[in-house]
Amino acid sequence: MNILDVSASNMFRRQRALSRPAVFREPGALLYAGNCNDLLEASLAGKVVLNAWTRRRYPGRDLGEALPQVLSVGGWDATAPQDWGLKLHCNEGVKIAYLARGSMTLTLDGAKHELRAGDMFVVRPWQLHAFGDPHVVASHIIWVLFDVGVRRPHEQWYWPDWLAWSEQDRKRLTLLLSRNEQPFCRASREVARLFRKIDDIVLTGDIGGQETLLRLTISMMLLQFMQQLQLQEPGLDSELTSSKRTVQIFLSRLEHALDEDWTLENMAAECNLSRTQFSQHCVALTNMSPVRYLQLIRLEAARHKLAAGRGTVTRIAHECGFSSSQYFATCYRRRFGITPMETARFRDTAAT
Repeated sequence: MNILDVSASNMFRRQRALSRPAVFREPGALLYAGNCNDLLEASLAGKVVLNAWTRRRYPGRDLGEALPQVLSVGGWDATAPQDWGLKLHCNEGVKIAYLARGSMTLTLDGAKHELRAGDMFVVRPWQLHAFGDPHVVASHIIWVLFDVGVRRPHEQWYWPDWLAWSEQDRKRLTLLLSRNEQPFCRASREVARLFRKIDDIVLTGDIGGQETLLRLTISMMLLQFMQQLQLQEPGLDSELTSSKRTVQIFLSRLEHALDEDWTLENMAAECNLSRTQFSQHCVALTNMSPVRYLQLIRLEAARHKLAAGRGTVTRIAHECGFSSSQYFATCYRRRFGITPMETARFRDTAAT
């Protein structure tokens, strides 16, 4: 393969990575890429000032062709406590943010972190996160959200070409952000200054006239941030970028999408792995094949719903991914030794 063929192949992989959907594909699903509707509604109601340049469905002013691979840049300014919060969601990109004023409760992969003015944090696409406890307090937050082509931990990162960085620096920044998941840190004085400059540029509203300046400012902020991380010498863990971890995350969240029509093929595709790779990791993690594990968690979820009286047998069967109540009853009895109806009757008897 000659140099031109290699270049074309790399470009194809890059474009394919950047065009893929984020996590689970159905709007409304827990892992669907969040588009921050709560923030949008609060800004429209005048509760918070939102100044952001965006693309896709993130709230803000449309970037058009400017700043390729930036999904959102800007910030919100809440001068008073709010009656809304951003619920658990994932982003389609890597969010690098700075808390310029106030405080913030960040929930990241189930752990709560109390941020204070001067802190900055990074959220990767596979990390479930929320803002507020449950509501946002008075705060000013500034961010840049990049689509670097990754949706899962093991995938290759593609930084925007307009950063004009050396390949060595791109790889170093990627390692520092992918193999280190420290949730937040204090921003250096220079990083804080550059974030505020990013906010000031967006406040001008002049996308066409300010794009070059914003590119340079974002690039310099990332460079200063990388140097700050290097000085901290964080421990880098290669397991954080393993395909096994991708499968582990997928399996841990599968209970939130039991009604999807999962097959071995589309479970593997969701993890961007071959069927063989996905199956091997699943067996290593659960000691079961993917199909068997899926049926087990569907049955366990159904049993809990029946015991809690959360619907009829037919409804619960469908909610848990069984195509027919008869097949569900057969699998249920084989697993638990009683029928779904008997579980419901035991619940009713215990209640009286």
